[in-house]
Amino acid sequence: MESFITDIDSDFDHVFGQPNHTGSPERRLLLAILERAILDYVGNDQREVQEAEDWFFGNAEKGTRAHFSFPWICEQLDLDRVKIAAKIRAMPRRGTRKIAPWYFAKDMAVA
Repeated sequence: MESFITDIDSDFDHVFGQPNHTGSPERRLLLAILERAILDYVGNDQREVQEAEDWFFGNAEKGTRAHFSFPWICEQLDLDRVKIAAKIRAMPRRGTRKIAPWYFAKDMAVA
């Protein structure tokens, strides 16, 4: 079973699934920012969760296109911002667990 992050959008399959074929260093940087924000959003540190939620959904609702905002990064990566935001909003939260929920499923599939 693939990690939940690779299941966000079919566009991500070729990006996260093949680490040596992700494109330019700039593209990898933007993907790393997006991945870190997703991990913060599903995390268990309330400050990080809130900051990530504001970054994902606060800017999107205002239509902000400032450099390194979520809408701007989606635009640079040719991702459907609305579709990605909906998938992120639906992600299971980590809660008090130290490991993200989709990692449990991954470990069970390997066993």
